[in-house]
Amino acid sequence: MHLFSALAVISVTVLQAAAHGYVPLLRINGKDVPGWDISKDPYTTPQPLRVVRGTKLDSGFISDVTSPDITCSIGNQKLPPGPIQATVAAGGTVQVLWNTWPLGHFGPVLNYLAKCPSSDCSTFKGDTGAPWFKFQQDVFSNGVWASDTLARNNYTYNVRIPSNIAPGSYLLRHENLALHAASSQGGAQFYPGTFILTPVSPTTPFTELSLVCIQLTVTGGGSLNPSGLSFPGVYKATDPGILFNVYRGDAANQVIL
Repeated sequence: MHLFSALAVISVTVLQAAAHGYVPLLRINGKDVPGWDISKDPYTTPQPLRVVRGTKLDSGFISDVTSPDITCSIGNQKLPPGPIQATVAAGGTVQVLWNTWPLGHFGPVLNYLAKCPSSDCSTFKGDTGAPWFKFQQDVFSNGVWASDTLARNNYTYNVRIPSNIAPGSYLLRHENLALHAASSQGGAQFYPGTFILTPVSPTTPFTELSLVCIQLTVTGGGSLNPSGLSFPGVYKATDPGILFNVYRGDAANQVIL
């Protein structure tokens, strides 16, 4: 499937994660909601319950885009699940506050939802079937990539929850896809938390995918129950949105198509 065609709606160490970004905070209706703070939470006993799912720091990398770890992060399902969710109204906004994101890591910001099979999302893996749907993406506007817009907006991104989806419990998959070195395929390795597709050799370009999964309760809304996308399954190593030369003159048009 082409990465950008679905709406009809990818740190081994703390240093790597911090360099590319993680989400220590959300803001909903003016209220701050703690995210997963990779500099503190993994070292706290007992581990705190968070609506933002954590990642293991010692998990190594993912070399296979068909791995279930691509859904949210390596070790996501091995961590103590958090049986808590943040509440947001359909049509409302979830502000995602990254700790950082480097300028020049050009690429889009994409958002997916999957409805949890029960009122408690903590046991929902989302890595089987096709429960996901993409509802929002920002790519390129007025000569600026969405990733740079996020970085210049105090590392803040507004996720707009659809107004017409049915109320219930959802898993939100929010990702940045960096394409600044994605012009060749080969030796890709997906890391947890901040997914970094690193090269086998220093001369091999690579792609970076940074994502978080957030447990939500959506209130109000309508009756739509979209689905149809799968993680793993959506991404292929040769997809135009993964294997991509961001420096081509028509790069933005390529991505949007």
